[in-house]
Amino acid sequence: MSVLLLAACDPDKVEPKGTTIPFTETDEIFANPERGFHSQIYYTSADVEKTASASTIISNRESDYKLTLYLHSYYLTDYMESDIPQEFLDRLDRNMQALREGGAKAVLRFSYKSSMDRKDQPWNATAEWISRHIDQIAPYLMKNADVIFCIQCGWLGSWGEWYYVDSGFKFNPSKDEDFEPRWELVEHFMNVTPKDRQIAFRTPGYKMRYLRMRGLNENPLTEAEAFQPTIKARWAGHNDCFVASNNDVGTYFSTAERTFWQEDSKYSVMGGETCGECSFSNGANAVKQMELTHWTYINRDYHSGVISSWIKDNHMNEIKRRLGYRLAIDKIIVTPKPKVGKKLDVYFQLHNSGFAGPVNKRDVELILVSTADASKKYVYPQSVDPRFWLPGEEHRFTLTCYPEQAGEYKVYLNLPDPYESLHNDPRYSIRLANENVWDEATGYNYLTTVTVE
Repeated sequence: MSVLLLAACDPDKVEPKGTTIPFTETDEIFANPERGFHSQIYYTSADVEKTASASTIISNRESDYKLTLYLHSYYLTDYMESDIPQEFLDRLDRNMQALREGGAKAVLRFSYKSSMDRKDQPWNATAEWISRHIDQIAPYLMKNADVIFCIQCGWLGSWGEWYYVDSGFKFNPSKDEDFEPRWELVEHFMNVTPKDRQIAFRTPGYKMRYLRMRGLNENPLTEAEAFQPTIKARWAGHNDCFVASNNDVGTYFSTAERTFWQEDSKYSVMGGETCGECSFSNGANAVKQMELTHWTYINRDYHSGVISSWIKDNHMNEIKRRLGYRLAIDKIIVTPKPKVGKKLDVYFQLHNSGFAGPVNKRDVELILVSTADASKKYVYPQSVDPRFWLPGEEHRFTLTCYPEQAGEYKVYLNLPDPYESLHNDPRYSIRLANENVWDEATGYNYLTTVTVE
């Protein structure tokens, strides 16, 4: 009776009868979309001819760091009291196209100054001009949402990091009313950017205060709240002084803030960069903190001393493998003797050894390809959501199809990008961390071969 009750509640917890096929995990380091180390590129208003190169992006994919992400930082220094000229906006568009051709995605940030020197004030534009610039850029973000991984909120302060602020925004705010102009900017930016993309902020304290001031649930994201088009669900984090001191140089002001990010980042993007060597920046602690706060991406280029230390203390390869998701099948169980028009089940036992789960929406497809004629391909979309395949847990689920013709078929799992522009590009499909499964030409993961009667 207990087995029957368990099956009724959650059938994927009970292994079905069928042909069991074990899989072997690999320790190979390889490129996968929307995760890993990134390279940062600065685009200034003084050099509008500088653009991304698709050929360089393609080459970097095969480099030691297997880059599929780029932090594109746009500095609007010359436009603090004027519209952004069309040539600057056109460059943004061209950069997105270069990423699309190169098989990568962007983390985006817009700001005005890259210095905290008071001689360089103002550090950001006024609220009115920021609002105008957001409205100018928004259509390009909507148009190119397919090749945007996430957006760092930016806009305020030196480097867009929200600390050294001026021009009507309160420096070092403490009272609720001091934060209100910031929240108005946030709400405007959230409202005009792609609803399926998260926007990252520099510290957890900002999100905690916003939720309280707006009378929202102040607890970290839950599974039920996750991945919705709400401000809470889309509000992510970026830590630009990761393991650089005991509080990451002001990233955290309390244990409660650390705990908040540890829980909230299960369902929201976490990434950033290091900013200096110290007793906390060693590789062992970096791995521990990446596990706790579910890191998906980090800057390859800064801080070079910290990055070098991770290589020296033999933690770099583990970090390369585990940034973001790393999905591997333990075994599958396949319906024996499948028949035309009858249900063919593939039961999966899968684990994620990465630091995080996939963050953006992703399709799941079971694909049958005839061994006699590869042009005979049958694609069966599934309703499973990989964003909930969190690390440290075993995931069991069943994918189902109804074969349409008799014959011998190779069975594949495909995890493609849901955007039509990228769906059939294998560079944007997730590769599983198993031996002898990846088909580079299609982006499919081979499971088994079946004969349909």
